Amino acid sequence: MEAILKPVLNLLNELYVGVNAGPTWVIDPKPGHGFIAAIKTIDARQASTPIVKGGSTIAAHTEHLRWSIYFALEFYKGNRPEGEWDKSWLVREVDEAQWAKLQMDLQEAYDKLKTAIESVTDWSDPLMLQGTIALLPHAAYHLGAVKQQLLYVQSQP
Repeated sequence: MEAILKPVLNLLNELYVGVNAGPTWVIDPKPGHGFIAAIKTIDARQASTPIVKGGSTIAAHTEHLRWSIYFALEFYKGNRPEGEWDKSWLVREVDEAQWAKLQMDLQEAYDKLKTAIESVTDWSDPLMLQGTIALLPHAAYHLGAVKQQLLYVQSQP
């Protein structure tokens, strides 16, 4: 199982944290290209700015990822929670203090996720493995969406 989990953990790290050197599989091999590093480049106003009327914001994507990690953590505890995904998108606008806290909360959630995955000793439940692997395209989707939003909000006065 380690042959599968090590690459999964490496890819999660690439998507959430990024890499400073070495090969990458999903993102540009430059510092600041993982989700957590990328969102540190903007302020709360930018994080709260949709690129289209009624569209999501970077703050919303950040909260959604934070929420989804805590949802996943319940599975690693042996629970089978019922997710209310629409509630994971309720945060749209943040002030500077809320934005700083949301970024720290996402980092904390990611750290807990890594620890939870590393702690699993029984991977016989196919949903556990599939759910863990599904974390990768989920994070990649949101990173790609936010990268496009960053281009817009960073170009605005």
